[in-house]
Amino acid sequence: IYKFSNYSFLEKGVARKGRRIAEDKVADYKEYIRRVQELIEQKEDPAFHKAETLVLPKLHGFGLAMKEALKLVKTPYVFVAQHDRCFSTKATGLDTLVQLLEKEPLVRYVGYLTHRQLNYASRMMSQHQLKVNPVRKQGVLLAPLIHFLDSMHVARVSFWKYMFETGTIKVRSFPEHTFGNVQRWDIVKNGWKAFEKYGTYLLWDANVCVKHINGRTFLDTVQRQRRGFPALGPFAELEDKLKEHDKLSRSVMHTEGGKGEMPKDKETHQTSNEDNGTVMDDER
Repeated sequence: IYKFSNYSFLEKGVARKGRRIAEDKVADYKEYIRRVQELIEQKEDPAFHKAETLVLPKLHGFGLAMKEALKLVKTPYVFVAQHDRCFSTKATGLDTLVQLLEKEPLVRYVGYLTHRQLNYASRMMSQHQLKVNPVRKQGVLLAPLIHFLDSMHVARVSFWKYMFETGTIKVRSFPEHTFGNVQRWDIVKNGWKAFEKYGTYLLWDANVCVKHINGRTFLDTVQRQRRGFPALGPFAELEDKLKEHDKLSRSVMHTEGGKGEMPKDKETHQTSNEDNGTVMDDER
């Protein structure tokens, strides 16, 4: 499910955009949505296999847009990915994490590791005097996470529903800034005994497999080659495909007179989302 929140306009003189966009970017956003929908309708690219879009009529923000998207999810688990995140290397497969959730009912969320979380254990000790003790469950090494993170993760749909029931997630808000902070200070105040009702973990295999894509400085494959930069991760070709598709569409319009995968894990098979809900985020 590719979800698209609506938007509000950036006020004049405001430097920080937050969840707002400038009026001259509205056409770009609508064109982006159109391209994604067309790729889904073509059914040619496996990245869009069994995909659908959810275009929301009003501004929701990431958190409440997830609430609407989850109404379409029919599985007990969901994989959540942001539009500005990508897998940069091999990662633990979805099938492994689903099996983990199946056999470990107290595990409700597993997040993929990013560079920012490499010093997580030492930060928790220095900031909160909390000792993080990694545990191995079903052969997967996990670190208890005291603060829910929006970044790439697999979770129980029931856990997301629990977060909404707390009433902490509002319009324009990110769950990690609202629910995540409540969770953090609950555990800091009451210790690890408060952690059990959350069950949030980080993959603790030292494999930083998720990276951030800066949309303002992003370069596609051709642009990177011209500058002598190395290629991006496994989804580097997506932007190129969109551009090529756009060129072909324009060519057809001119001719007609202007008518208007996850990589394999060491321990797992090739991953598949056929049996698990997947939500791709594009919150604006």
